[in-house]
Amino acid sequence: MAWGGGNTNSVESWVKRLRDNDATFTSLHILSFRRVTSSELGQIFEALTHNAILKEFYASGHSFDETAAKILATALEHNTTLERLNIGSDHLGNNEAVVKLLSEGLSKNKGLLRLDLENKGFGGHHETSVQYLAQALEKNITLQELILARNKLTDQDVQVLCQTITQGNNRTLQKLDLCLNSFTEAGARSIATLLASQNQADAGGLKEIDLSDNEITEEGGRAIGQALESNKALQRLRMSSCMDPPLPVEEGVEDKIPFDDDIQTLNRPLTSEQEREIRMDGDTVLETIASALKSNSTLQELWMDYCNVSSIGAGYLADALRHNHSLITVRMRNNRIGNRGARALGAALTPTCSTSTDAQLGGDEGQSIEPTQASLSSSEGVAVTATKSYNATLRNLELGSNMVGVLGWHGLVGARSLESLGLYENQINVLHKALEEQQQINPPSSPSSVPSTTMSPTNAPPSSSSLSANIPNGASFNSQQALEKLIHLDVGCNGISREDYTQLGVCLIKGMLPSLIRLEIAGNGDRSREAPQHSSPGRNHDDDEGEDNQEDPDDEQDAWQRVTSRIEEARPNLVIHWKGAGAMQQG
Repeated sequence: MAWGGGNTNSVESWVKRLRDNDATFTSLHILSFRRVTSSELGQIFEALTHNAILKEFYASGHSFDETAAKILATALEHNTTLERLNIGSDHLGNNEAVVKLLSEGLSKNKGLLRLDLENKGFGGHHETSVQYLAQALEKNITLQELILARNKLTDQDVQVLCQTITQGNNRTLQKLDLCLNSFTEAGARSIATLLASQNQADAGGLKEIDLSDNEITEEGGRAIGQALESNKALQRLRMSSCMDPPLPVEEGVEDKIPFDDDIQTLNRPLTSEQEREIRMDGDTVLETIASALKSNSTLQELWMDYCNVSSIGAGYLADALRHNHSLITVRMRNNRIGNRGARALGAALTPTCSTSTDAQLGGDEGQSIEPTQASLSSSEGVAVTATKSYNATLRNLELGSNMVGVLGWHGLVGARSLESLGLYENQINVLHKALEEQQQINPPSSPSSVPSTTMSPTNAPPSSSSLSANIPNGASFNSQQALEKLIHLDVGCNGISREDYTQLGVCLIKGMLPSLIRLEIAGNGDRSREAPQHSSPGRNHDDDEGEDNQEDPDDEQDAWQRVTSRIEEARPNLVIHWKGAGAMQQG
């Protein structure tokens, strides 16, 4: 690899290595601050014509004229080994003649896999530069990835691209990045039409599309969701920050999710009036997507950060997860799902069984009996319903900054399939109680194998209102450990004190969260505690006897380090990122 950032890497040396087919010269990156003339770029383009070694060429930020563009077009026509290309300045799209020549070369190219045109000024040129690029896509037979982020693309630009892909013969394009542009609902509808047209399995089509940071609105989002009902190609859908931002909370008013702060309220369904108070525009979008997910069997990843999703939208997704067996990753950072939404998702991921009397099997309000479930009668007249359907394929769930509290965490601990759980910047300041209650419900089969510790756990028996047992629909856990497959847990910035961290350490040392190998817990702690003070000269320590606090409090960082060392000693495969504890609670 050569990086064009210094005098040792001259254009002449690059050209020579390209012409000589230097076997070690597989990548060339010319940094944007390096001065390269259009004529010098032309020399590099010419050397690429018959080169069979270089795999990637990045020269973003550098302008070139028509003369150099003609040479590049010829190089793209003949070169079959270059796979990744990023070329041009942020004004490339304004130069109609240069883009036309570049597109002619792309039309005939038979080797390029990835074309990165991020921030190249294509927006607003749907009759010229965007049209030329679309025509190249129609004829190109190898390109798999097209990056058009940060181009200020309009609805008309997106329509031209989507219509060409829909009506053309392109069957190779798999990834389309349209994030950070300027299209709205109309552009989203054009994309939806494209996705809906890709309804034949094994017939090609986009596998990944990024629509993030475009104001596609509620109606545009619904159109995308409806397209998923027929689409049989898309695997990754990213549409973060696509809704209008919520109104800011007035100064002095506590930002709080209503009907979300006690177990009795959470175990009752919302009334219609309460739903109207909570519902946001992202909920309607997620309702449409969730409906499609009940039959869609190709989508594997869904991103909806900053999309105005409340617990209502999370409930729609939870219901879809019970029927879906393809989704692997869900990312919904910076929404407002709260405890109710987290518990709904947890219930959909938790193997459960429920017991009820014969009279209850007809189905109480808020409860449902799956048609495929069998009811087994016991001699006491109590029916045991077979395991309720749940999702066993979702592996990654990101719920950072969602106003999830301890009650929401209690609802998530039974999720069997999760390998990564992100709960950064929520309000989960006590973690250990849910793990302890789950352990008491389902004690390990080999207690003798649990490592011993002198750190004192909380030994109080579970109360009759055990939070972990009261997940939605009256379900109770089966004999599985809490989050038994979890590899990565992020609980940074949750207001966790060192005492709570100590109790979590006890749980980890006892073998809870058995698969965990990475714990992110920075941004917690309490730096209001002062570091130990040295004794003043002449002070009589006998005067301290009888005082409430005979010892100065430990330094916060040292205390966290000691707990971390104990955990890592007992579990050497577990890496804990804790530095920065205290960031949430200053003085």
